Amino acid sequence: MRAGLPRRAFLALSSGTFLAGNLGLIRPAVGQEAIEEITWALASIPETLFVPHAWSTDNGVIMSLVQEGPLLFGDDLSLIPGPAESWEYVDPTTVVYRLRDSVTFSDGSPLTADDVVATIKFHLNPDNASQVASFYSAVESVEATAPNEVTVKLKAPNAQFQYWAAHMAGFLFKADQLADPIDLGTPDDIPLGTGPYKVTEFAPAERVVLEARSDYWGGAPVVQRIVLVAIPDAQSRILAMQNGDIDGTFAVALTDLEQWQAVENAEVYTAPSLATFVLTLDHEAEPFDDVHVRRAIAYSVDRQGLVSALLKGKGEPLPALNPPEMWSGILTPDEVRAFYETIPGYQFDMDKAREELAQSTHPDGFAFTAPVSSAMPDLVNSLQSLAQNLAQLNIDMTVQELDANQWLAGYFRHENLGMQAMNYYPDFSDPAAYPYLFFHSDNARVDGMNASNFRNPEVDAAINEANENIDPAVRAQALEKAFKIANEDVAVVPLYTPYNAMVLSDQYQMTGYNAFWYNIPWAMRGFGPKGS
Repeated sequence: MRAGLPRRAFLALSSGTFLAGNLGLIRPAVGQEAIEEITWALASIPETLFVPHAWSTDNGVIMSLVQEGPLLFGDDLSLIPGPAESWEYVDPTTVVYRLRDSVTFSDGSPLTADDVVATIKFHLNPDNASQVASFYSAVESVEATAPNEVTVKLKAPNAQFQYWAAHMAGFLFKADQLADPIDLGTPDDIPLGTGPYKVTEFAPAERVVLEARSDYWGGAPVVQRIVLVAIPDAQSRILAMQNGDIDGTFAVALTDLEQWQAVENAEVYTAPSLATFVLTLDHEAEPFDDVHVRRAIAYSVDRQGLVSALLKGKGEPLPALNPPEMWSGILTPDEVRAFYETIPGYQFDMDKAREELAQSTHPDGFAFTAPVSSAMPDLVNSLQSLAQNLAQLNIDMTVQELDANQWLAGYFRHENLGMQAMNYYPDFSDPAAYPYLFFHSDNARVDGMNASNFRNPEVDAAINEANENIDPAVRAQALEKAFKIANEDVAVVPLYTPYNAMVLSDQYQMTGYNAFWYNIPWAMRGFGPKGS
């Protein structure tokens, strides 16, 4: 929950002036009855707990309780102080973070400016193959300017950079561990963190046990022990909940919502996700290097049908990469929808799909295999629906379900991409976030998110302009240009944006469930006995 203790923080404007706001810390409720242990199910447990080499929502659920960035997200998704008690943009390209004196890692050693610098420099070094390196692309230099002070210089003003400090990409590591990270994330070298819990047991792909820290700078947690277990099969998770074997899970597909709602000892929570569910098509490999093939596939997706059938209406079809709410701050959702009507949206139309394929270099159809994570049932079902539609075009698409870790590793290897089905939940709410990750040439590489290998200098320039300006009108104009070009060239095939859903035992309650559930210390967000 949020307590008083106001702090002042500053966000830079391109003009060099500053915006100020009062922000509060999040702490567990004082005097709340302790919970000895809960068991939490995930669709998968990572092979490594080293987030830079296993960047996923499941890893975020685990390590957001162990590690923190300098800042945190509040319940309203705004930035609030964390291990850094304050931050200030002294000019549009210089930001200073000042650390608290009371923050320690779980081994008792203090958090220092050197640890923050080592963390950022790790991601900046391409030899380390960090999957979150793109969040640091604006950084020119970083240095410890005092034992508790870190100064970051940017290459140019960057509207997105401020958020690195609060999501998974900003998790702070102890400098000593990063000096020799070969085994970091394995059971032999568990990452230390400044968060409310520490890892006491890790069986890769199977189980993680977290113990509460009584010395956590933000106050002792209510839940003393959290056991996280992998239960990949949705029906097995439902049965485990019915039997009382688990106390909750975030791995709730909307296709299974009615079954979860029928579980007597459980309560379903839902919230807007701001997520984007898309198909990426490799522009550098046949047959997807042909724009007419890409358009034929785009026209074959029945988005409204998927939202109705798979999401039970709890979502919205996406004609473009960004959900309308992701444009917050520069365009209203209604303005976004009006803009989307002016660019190619590829409404479901099999006749147009046939016309596009007839103009392609593969007019008689083709065959391919589309891999998908078995932990993403919504996407598995979406691909199966698409396969039936494509069969009408003599396109034979085989849906290949893979283990979640195997699929994600293949995606980031950036080899033999073909068509990929990706669901991406936001690290922060900014309209340039998704286009930078999925459209920008910088990310068409190993460990990058641009699995379409979409490269367009005009789009890159427009995204850069949106990142380097705070002015809403300038940002809107630049991003509208980027989206227009990207949609015409089918940079991705958008599907839909769903609600989030989680299930919790009716013995407990949580008040801080929001769109960033995998980026926040969720067991500290109003989690406690029911009625407390």
